[in-house]
Amino acid sequence: MENLVNVKNISVTFKRKIALETIDCHLAKGEVVGLVGPNGAGKTTLMKAMIGFIPVSKGEIQQAKDTAMEALIEQPGLYPFLSGWDHLQLFSENQQIKGELDRLITLLDMHEFINKKTKDYSLGMKQRLGIALALLNRPQVVILDEPMNGLDPYSVKLLKKAILTYKENGTAFLISSHILSELEQLVDRVILLKAGKLVENVEHPELLENFEDDLLAKLA
Repeated sequence: MENLVNVKNISVTFKRKIALETIDCHLAKGEVVGLVGPNGAGKTTLMKAMIGFIPVSKGEIQQAKDTAMEALIEQPGLYPFLSGWDHLQLFSENQQIKGELDRLITLLDMHEFINKKTKDYSLGMKQRLGIALALLNRPQVVILDEPMNGLDPYSVKLLKKAILTYKENGTAFLISSHILSELEQLVDRVILLKAGKLVENVEHPELLENFEDDLLAKLA
């Protein structure tokens, strides 16, 4: 598979404290990669470095030519007095793709609240809209930081379906979670971080169930 993003031995330092140390990984076209680790492991820092929000101290991050990347890091930034539909239109790069907007609304089952102002949204509604905004312009790479936070089981099912739908069209995903089971039957590969270091890169997630106790022990 074609690599869309290559992270080459990067380190990130904040005020002389090492947040990430010599991380080497990649994202390939049409691949869903899970980024797993306990709170404070460096997952969000790695994601922010990959999208250029924070500088790296060492190493480099390379993107394939013309690769568009979108991300949902922490809470989606929404305008409280605009509706969900207003947001989709505002951030759409092509105002003629109403069919794509309708497709996303259906895929994430947002019909009941898409025309309401986002100040009245629950956390789960905000998460679904944020995910729709990340997918809206069909980027080649989508980075999602704990996207299942605040979602009920039905919404989690919708999210997974959306990810797999876009994966089939070649979109690469990096999805962080501190709960390994959230990513089962979804990811092609799992990267495990602990204290800013890469602990494991599991290439065959169908074996995750067999190795789960061992992997969790490494993160303890």
